[in-house]
Amino acid sequence: MQFRFIIAAAAAFALSFGGTQRASLAFDPPAAPPSVTPAPLEAPSPAASPGPAASSPFASPASPAPTSANVTPSAPPTPPTGRRLADFKVTADRIAFYSNRYIMEADGHVVVALGDGTHIAGNTFFYDLRLNRFVIAGAVRVTAALTEVKGAAFAEYFDFDRAYFLPILSQPDRWTFVAGDYAHPRFGRLEPGDTFFLPDLSGERVFLYAKNALVDPKQSVRFTPARINFGLTFVPFPTYFLNFSANPLFAQNALTGAYADGPLDFAGGEHSLATAHVRYDSIDHAFGAFELHEVSDNSYIVVSANPITRPLKQYNLLTFDRITPGVQIQSQIQETAFQSGFSRPLSATAYANVQLTASLAHSYLRLNDNSYFDSLLARPSTFGYDNGEQVYYYDDPTHPWIPDHPSNIQLTWSGFRHQINQLPIYFQLRSEAGVDTDTITPLQQLGGVNYYKEYDKALGIDITTKNITLRADPSGRHRDIYFTALFDRQREWFSLPHHIDTQVATGSITKVFDPQVIVLASYSNTNTGDFYGAQQSSAYPGSALYFNPFTGQTLQVSPGFRGFGTVRSFAQSLVFVPSEAIAFTTNMRENDDFPRPIPGTLQIIGDGLGYLNYGVTPYELDLDVRFRISRVFLLDVSRSNYFGFGGNQRWSQQFNFQVEK
Repeated sequence: MQFRFIIAAAAAFALSFGGTQRASLAFDPPAAPPSVTPAPLEAPSPAASPGPAASSPFASPASPAPTSANVTPSAPPTPPTGRRLADFKVTADRIAFYSNRYIMEADGHVVVALGDGTHIAGNTFFYDLRLNRFVIAGAVRVTAALTEVKGAAFAEYFDFDRAYFLPILSQPDRWTFVAGDYAHPRFGRLEPGDTFFLPDLSGERVFLYAKNALVDPKQSVRFTPARINFGLTFVPFPTYFLNFSANPLFAQNALTGAYADGPLDFAGGEHSLATAHVRYDSIDHAFGAFELHEVSDNSYIVVSANPITRPLKQYNLLTFDRITPGVQIQSQIQETAFQSGFSRPLSATAYANVQLTASLAHSYLRLNDNSYFDSLLARPSTFGYDNGEQVYYYDDPTHPWIPDHPSNIQLTWSGFRHQINQLPIYFQLRSEAGVDTDTITPLQQLGGVNYYKEYDKALGIDITTKNITLRADPSGRHRDIYFTALFDRQREWFSLPHHIDTQVATGSITKVFDPQVIVLASYSNTNTGDFYGAQQSSAYPGSALYFNPFTGQTLQVSPGFRGFGTVRSFAQSLVFVPSEAIAFTTNMRENDDFPRPIPGTLQIIGDGLGYLNYGVTPYELDLDVRFRISRVFLLDVSRSNYFGFGGNQRWSQQFNFQVEK
């Protein structure tokens, strides 16, 4: 079933990519304005009172000179639906894009070619991508069909299909054009107060410069050629594609974690986006990656390859579809391969997850299917021996063949949160049933019996409180002291005769000193018990020995872990936000673990180094600082300190930094 799903998802991706990809890397410059030269005619007078004729920005060859008092515009033909919202093109001596403000500016020989063939020329141009309107000013000339209009400024509001114009007349006047009918201006209409507002961009950082821009309103802009600001210099690129669609499904991320990421969107359209990435982490250092989005209003497909410049690569495929308002399905398929370039890999593993979620009255159901493929390749012919056991491998023993294909299926029911009478207390119920399978390696061995399949079921409840005010601030400035509590209890039964009880109780007190400083103290108690009854000693033998690699001592684990443990934690946190640009968080945690924790060896954990301990480290200090680099990007710097443990972990540190968007 799993392979059929993978094939179906890949086929859906191929069809979606072929059907929705609509933009190419090539850029066609705006066509020249129409070659027909409008005949110069008499101009309308802007006022009803008699006076000298003004020089004409507008003329109609079939009628006498109209005035704003006696003109009754004829009804223009109804334009095709949506033609005013088609892509439009901008060319200029210089186009600048300000990513902090989402504003595009153009100067020098500006020409705007609208989707209906209208051309507007001028000296300077501003387009607000979020407000979806532009202003062009300075020696403006509007050419459409057999009509030419000249003036000082022109503004286009795409959302309302309205254009506003400042003609050059002896007396001030403003005209309104509806649905692109420039032959019949509407006189005397009210206009927005900021119609011809030109934004002040002094001091703002330019993200890129270009000569041409192809704009799909409310969706995207393609800049060609582009010179992108990398801080120290502007780096030239043949193209840059900016997607600013309001569709939240574009925000899905199929890449693995990294400290820093430099994305370059280079292709896309209304429903698609292709991005090349330069990323950095502590293991692979600088490397390249690729990500492709295909989205609609109710579905998405995201594909990524990361890193593509290192032998150990990870390929991800994410899919989602909202079938009905109450039913949705999503999946994640991941392949990890060790390969040179994109040649046949020396080893490859895969993981597939499918989730089907359906809403019920005051609750919801979720079916979760996980499958693991430890080796996708066929069994190799090369083999060796490990402790007398024959082991197959690809190329060398560091790429072993592992035939296991474990799977897990779970059906979960989750209730909504309900209030208990009028008390500030809420409860939520949950239940679960599932099955785990592995036909090669037993899931567990007990009493000399191998178990290759195991069924489980669980019931759980969590109880929480609202923020309970212990001491209100008499000044009314909300510098209060709050108390919150959480209690969670779950029991899980297995077909192999045992059950696990988990209980967590937490209480927290929060003090707000002012909006910039918050202090939190919490205490939690976690109890875990794995009950095997008469087979408890077989499942958890108490005579295990432990070798401490730091002290060189061999110790008996005392009192020994028999399946029951307790962790008590006391945490203190400080949140300091001196300004909108900086946020500082510190957290100190003291843990009392029973049975006592055992220090482990230094391991690679995620993107850094850490100690793989048995139990919870007694003391931990976490520091985190966030800097807002711009309105779009954040720099997050964090450090975790573990100390006072195992004779060697006196003051071990983990340092991370990450650039976020």
